[in-house]
Amino acid sequence: MTTTRTRPDPDDGAAITGPAATLPPATGPGRPGRAPRTRLRLALAAAGGLLAAGMIAAAAAATAAGATADRAPHGQPALGGTRPGTATTLTSRANPSIAGGPVTYAATVRPAPGGGTVAFTDGTAPVPGCGAQPVDTAGTAICPVADPGAGAHAITAAYSGDARHQASTSAALTQQVTYRTQLLGNPAASGTSGPAVPVRIMLLDAAGTNVSGPGITLTVTGVSPSPSPGTAPHGTLTAVNLGLLPCYQLTIDTAGYPAGRYTVSFAAGNDPATHTAQFAVP
Repeated sequence: MTTTRTRPDPDDGAAITGPAATLPPATGPGRPGRAPRTRLRLALAAAGGLLAAGMIAAAAAATAAGATADRAPHGQPALGGTRPGTATTLTSRANPSIAGGPVTYAATVRPAPGGGTVAFTDGTAPVPGCGAQPVDTAGTAICPVADPGAGAHAITAAYSGDARHQASTSAALTQQVTYRTQLLGNPAASGTSGPAVPVRIMLLDAAGTNVSGPGITLTVTGVSPSPSPGTAPHGTLTAVNLGLLPCYQLTIDTAGYPAGRYTVSFAAGNDPATHTAQFAVP
């Protein structure tokens, strides 16, 4: 069936009469011809909703993935950005220390990274057992060690860095490791002129073990007060054995020494400390 309808002229608003579209005949009561288009619109709306939901889910997943890849937990710096620098400081819990005695070095990393390791070195050599000490959540790594030999040890701590923090190295810490000394006897001269005073010294480690011997040289560095008009001792002490007891002996000629108590000082090998022994001239 062909129908005619009037439509407005787009130029002057006048009505135009002409043939309209040919419509299919109705097939039932009402307007059943609209049903397919209604179902189509509903289907498209449902598809659009599914698409939007998928896009939202994908965006959420991407955001989560980005958070995992670029952001560390607990407010730590982003992995994907520039890693912040760190500063490492080093302390000793016993300085000076006695040869063979325990020492604990503590390295502190700031900001506290909560990961990575610290390597402790003595000069250029690794400190035994402290090549990769873990950094705890407070940013601290410790190195317990027993320094076997006397001397001035330059200790450094190098933080490895981790995925979120850059590496750093501490300034060198000078650990002073010394010997203990023990004076043998009570050296005293028998008069104010002429007699010789033997001063005998033992070197001991932290355990009290006698480490005296020709491998460690003891050198006189001075005497106080001045023994003038006598002559101050000088040179090295002689390594001797008193029976089975190794020690060092310095024989001081006290001729011309005024009566009194004197302190002789000496250095022991690489030991950075100045050691002393007292003797008396009556």
